[in-house]
Amino acid sequence: MKEIIYIQAGELSNYTGTHFWNTQESYFTYGDDEDPLTSHDISFREGLSSKGEPTLCPRLLAFDRKANFGTLSRTNALLASQEVQPVDEDVPILWNGDVTEYRQDLIASSAYQTRMEEQSDDLSPGSDSNNRLSQPMDQATGNVRYWSDFNRVYYIPRTIQRLPDPSEWESPEGGWLKGQETFSRYNEDAELMEGSLRLLLEECDSIQGIQVVNDTETFGAFTSSLLTSIRDEFIKLPSLVFPLLSSTTSQKIDVDDYQGTRKAINDALYLRSMTELSSLTIPIQSPSNWSNKAWNQALSPERNSLYHQSAILSAHIETATLPLRLKNTREDLASLSAQLNWRETTPFGELSGVFPATFPSTLGRDITNFSAPQGSKDAQQFARRDVTRGFSLSGIAEYDRWSGSLSSPPDSFVLRFHTASYPLPTSFPHFFRTLESTTPAARDHASAAARTANLNLPSAQMLSSVAVADATACLFFEQAKFVENCTRTRSSAVISTGIDIDDLKGLANDLWVIYDNFAEGTSEDKGNDVSLGEDEE
Repeated sequence: MKEIIYIQAGELSNYTGTHFWNTQESYFTYGDDEDPLTSHDISFREGLSSKGEPTLCPRLLAFDRKANFGTLSRTNALLASQEVQPVDEDVPILWNGDVTEYRQDLIASSAYQTRMEEQSDDLSPGSDSNNRLSQPMDQATGNVRYWSDFNRVYYIPRTIQRLPDPSEWESPEGGWLKGQETFSRYNEDAELMEGSLRLLLEECDSIQGIQVVNDTETFGAFTSSLLTSIRDEFIKLPSLVFPLLSSTTSQKIDVDDYQGTRKAINDALYLRSMTELSSLTIPIQSPSNWSNKAWNQALSPERNSLYHQSAILSAHIETATLPLRLKNTREDLASLSAQLNWRETTPFGELSGVFPATFPSTLGRDITNFSAPQGSKDAQQFARRDVTRGFSLSGIAEYDRWSGSLSSPPDSFVLRFHTASYPLPTSFPHFFRTLESTTPAARDHASAAARTANLNLPSAQMLSSVAVADATACLFFEQAKFVENCTRTRSSAVISTGIDIDDLKGLANDLWVIYDNFAEGTSEDKGNDVSLGEDEE
């Protein structure tokens, strides 16, 4: 079945993952005459709902701090129930004085989850429990407080991996050595490797690999340690990693900035570790560093909202990886990595695209690169995989014109997929400026996949692209220069990271090697940053 095991670690990653799984749930079909777009067994396994009915649950490990899970129960995502530890009355009491009991107030269910529960209660006996998840429903009003507030799928208990909240005097950001220690302690206490992860692996008949989305700012060292443990035992298991980088940009950090220095070194250490731990790594810039083009003119999002940021990001990650889950697909994580890293020296890629795509328009004007630092010049692409969603014949023709205009070496590799439009579940933000950007999924699209998708939801046209290009060198150029500067200044902020100076020198050298692998054959060199252009406004 070529199963994929998914790992999410960190708050933004779990917001992104929740949108991702809600989209997967929208592909479910409930009639024998309906032809599903995706093969559900790749990403889901069978579980039981709160009523004991069979349902599909993600093959997922979700790591986050306890405070970020909100109302999500360990046994079921949709119940919004919270665990209350029972009082054992048989335990002898050693204190004879007065006892005052304090209990934390329970977190109220979100308006959206409440609406879903009400709809569930209205189902007739014998109805498929998943049907309530596919019924169109107006977006409930109210602010999203946690990523569980808009979740639409069931989770098995071992999916939920709740780490203790940091103490008041501890910073959850940065701290590479602290992150490694946290993983070691959690793995020992929760039996992560020998329990939850091994059980997920044993459920797979023919696993194709692991897909990871994680925050490097809070879960960089933790995820690196987790992937190291996985690689030690499953050395040939392919992995696709989307690290969500910190908001710090290396070229703008003062070496006396304690927090910024820790974050930047954290990012660099994490990306360096991925050269050995990941088949292909697609770093994603922090939403605070996205260009204005990311906030498409057809959208009116709240730029500081995790709910809105993650919706855009998830749409691109879900679309870029859709060929791995299509029914009867021959694509898998190993082939994706081999196609993009065909030179075998550039295991880092970039994610770009436009959401939503409106026509007529100029794709080249609207496309956003979510991986390269702002101001990076257009660069040569060594390999690229494009996925369009819901494009008409005229839209595909415009895409072909844009694709043909890109600068690529003669031996570059390009693969294209034209698929059904991107579904918009009721959990998706209602931040579209005009209705023209969305279309009914039942509309006749150019591709056969779109005509057989049977998605009874609003949908959007979009384009997502994963490429290996020399623009990625800009990221490592900036990081290498910053780490080198840290080794020279040896400021108190650098010393506070706990990383030995010799280790930082080794890190800088490794970053330069990665940079050189991308810059090979181009005009750039270490002596100048000609690959960087003017910052975008």
